[in-house]
Amino acid sequence: MFRYVLAAVAGLMTVPGLQAQEVAQQTVSAEMPPQCAVVDNSRIVSVVVCEGPRDEAAFAEAGRAACGVRRPCGAWFWPSREAAPETAPANHDGLTQAQVVSSYGVWVAERGLFVRIERAE
Repeated sequence: MFRYVLAAVAGLMTVPGLQAQEVAQQTVSAEMPPQCAVVDNSRIVSVVVCEGPRDEAAFAEAGRAACGVRRPCGAWFWPSREAAPETAPANHDGLTQAQVVSSYGVWVAERGLFVRIERAE
């Protein structure tokens, strides 16, 4: 399943003409929410920690702020600095399975959508 998650994220970032539902479109601010902070950036990936509300609107706002004008860009979200990687990998494949499943999900800047990582119970 791990490879499918990364493949889906990579596909969302590269497939032209994909019609995806935009999440939290009403949030237009490009400022980082106060409960979130960027830990590190690479050319493609941002590592973000959000310790406050876990709603898609907050992740979308933080993702837009973390990615800025970078394309492609994926902003990955974790609940704490302890759970997040210390450095952003060069690309999404550089994240371990443990890092992916411990994340809340990823903001895909090219598509303007948040992909939530669901944990299997």
